[in-house]
Amino acid sequence: MNAEDIQQIFFVECEESLEAAEAGLDELKAGTHDDETINAIFRAVHSIKGGAGAFGYVAMQGFTHTFETLLADVREGAVAAGSDLVDLFLLALDCLRDHVDAAQSGGDAPDDAALIDQLTQAQAVNAKPEPSDAAEEEEAGADQAGNTSTADQDLDALLDELMAGGDTPKAAGTADKDGKEPAGWTVQIRPHAGAMINGNEPLLWLRELTELGGECQECHLTELPALDEMNVEEGYLSWTFLMPADAEHAAVADIFDFAGDNCTVTYGEQGATNTAATDTATAAPEPIPTPVETTDTKAAAAPKAAPPSEAKSAEVPAKAEATPPTKPAAEAPVRKQTQAQVNQSVRVDLGKLDKLIDGVGELVIAQAMLTQRLANESLAHIEELSMLDTLVRDIQEHAMAFRAQPISSVFSRVPRLLRELAGTTGKHVKLEISGETTELDKTVIERLSEPLTHLIRNAIDHGVEGAEERKEAGKDPEGTLSLSAEQKAGRILIRIGDDGRGIDREKLRNKAIANGVVDPDTQMSDEDVYNLVFAPGLSTAQSVSNISGRGVGMDVVRQNVKELGGRITIESCPGTGTTFTLALPLTLAISDGMIVQVGEESLVIPLAHVVESLRPIDADLKGMGSGRQLLNVRGQFVPIVPLRKIAGSCRVADNPSTGVLVVVETESHGCAALLVDAITDQRQFVIKSLDTHYRTVDSVAGATILGNGRVALIVDVDHLVQSEATSAASALHPPTPSQTAAEAELAKVA
Repeated sequence: MNAEDIQQIFFVECEESLEAAEAGLDELKAGTHDDETINAIFRAVHSIKGGAGAFGYVAMQGFTHTFETLLADVREGAVAAGSDLVDLFLLALDCLRDHVDAAQSGGDAPDDAALIDQLTQAQAVNAKPEPSDAAEEEEAGADQAGNTSTADQDLDALLDELMAGGDTPKAAGTADKDGKEPAGWTVQIRPHAGAMINGNEPLLWLRELTELGGECQECHLTELPALDEMNVEEGYLSWTFLMPADAEHAAVADIFDFAGDNCTVTYGEQGATNTAATDTATAAPEPIPTPVETTDTKAAAAPKAAPPSEAKSAEVPAKAEATPPTKPAAEAPVRKQTQAQVNQSVRVDLGKLDKLIDGVGELVIAQAMLTQRLANESLAHIEELSMLDTLVRDIQEHAMAFRAQPISSVFSRVPRLLRELAGTTGKHVKLEISGETTELDKTVIERLSEPLTHLIRNAIDHGVEGAEERKEAGKDPEGTLSLSAEQKAGRILIRIGDDGRGIDREKLRNKAIANGVVDPDTQMSDEDVYNLVFAPGLSTAQSVSNISGRGVGMDVVRQNVKELGGRITIESCPGTGTTFTLALPLTLAISDGMIVQVGEESLVIPLAHVVESLRPIDADLKGMGSGRQLLNVRGQFVPIVPLRKIAGSCRVADNPSTGVLVVVETESHGCAALLVDAITDQRQFVIKSLDTHYRTVDSVAGATILGNGRVALIVDVDHLVQSEATSAASALHPPTPSQTAAEAELAKVA
């Protein structure tokens, strides 16, 4: 693994830490102030700080240090986490996210000077009173100033001090000027050869221990070889630090989050001749009365008074005289092993997953070809073919599960967007989220972020009223934005709703007439009027702002959703609010379908839409208008939609009694019965985009390759049924000559 791979892992972990910190701050905002929530926020910010220092992102490290310092005061109870401070933390988290984005893209770091001043002032205002001694106050101020600019410390001077064991080192157990033995505990650090190879900087670890109040007791030189035998890639030094009693073990352990196996960290009581060693991947244990050696390490701490020549000889008796392990100490490795087994995971490059999915798709096609060829030759291989089909389906499901991610990764970005919009528009909106654990393909999630962001911005700017207007309407001054996701009929439904003023039907229609999109005499349903918001260049905003007003964006939203194989619908009620519903496929790769024959062509109907198939009798068929028919399905009449338009073939069954009807369910137009000649097969199919290889075709969602090697079109059931419903309405109400041009323009919008 090279440095670029390690750096990429750092950015992935930054994203995870940012999400964890934002979730914790949201809990603080909601009134949850338990220690675990605050600790989780602190750990997330501290992890980013450690990685930023390791990779040389000085600006990010400096800002994160100031952020972390104030969080530490909150964690220790020196500062109360009030609502104003939580808002400041949220702003700081947004700025930290900008730092991460700038580092990842190679851009300039954001201007954080004003925010650093706010964080520093918040710390100073809430700080505990200092001692009355003027010298101590001056020293404390110098320490605080040094903490806010750790990147400017003289590393060479610090290294010289650590090599010498400090200016005035005190051996463990030495009494202070009052004759009392100082309370505290020890920590010993032994970097190994890989410490700096993997991007770590041991000197930063030592400096952070000093910032926590630690004093270097000794720099161990026993393993330092002669100069001509020294290897610059090896580690020979180790240090023993005396930590104050009030220093938390968790804070020390956090320093070595990125150390892994490249550093042995040993903890023990002050004055002990031996210490309890732990792996840096686990949390530091609390001090125990009789330290026990749990791992064999060359860096075991020795008494200060012992000469270097006697250090190794004193090590064996110390082990022999150690107290036998107690039961809790014996159980610790078992708990650690169990936790490691539960949390085992591996990071896989997304490109490798894409290749795996493509390979599975080709496997599905090859399996379909083999099945068709063997099925035509003999029935002797039916059992083997069935086993192959099961195995291929299992592989496909597992491969798709690798790419499945919860939609919470998209929803988690919305709180920051609402905070930014609140600062721009002055409208405060609370967020209600449901179904955030719903999973869908990672490709869909990545391409969903932009249209979702624009819909939310549009809802806040156009939909939600100002506080005074909401009060006059008898509403809560604070608006509500709801986000929900659910899986239904093989698709994912995402709803973005607000409790604002709703869409003004007449205002939108008049705007469309003024822009020449529709004719004044055109009769339009509510759905047709609402769809006008997707017309390019059409906006009802009173003024142009940096949020909206130019009529650019909603048409792009619809196009983006359409490219994902989905569709978007609008429901609005004046004075109550508006809801946008996005219906998207769960995956863009492989799905199940029913292969039907229409004339000389084979078509694929997605199985997620299919309710049932049947051969009707004459008593179940009813006529409607000129040449249109309805099917009676257990007392419910559904329209019959022939597929001859998609097939483009003349030799197609027009009489439902001689064909097969496939009853399908749509998102917005209920059920319909698709008329086909025959059903030939049901199997998995690989979705190929027509937009990429050809162009967009109405009522066609894509194409696939069948077992015989021929290309079959995939029916876009929702668009097909909607088009038939529009045609039926037009047949009942023929347009006037003046409406022809207007309907042509409206058709482009729809």
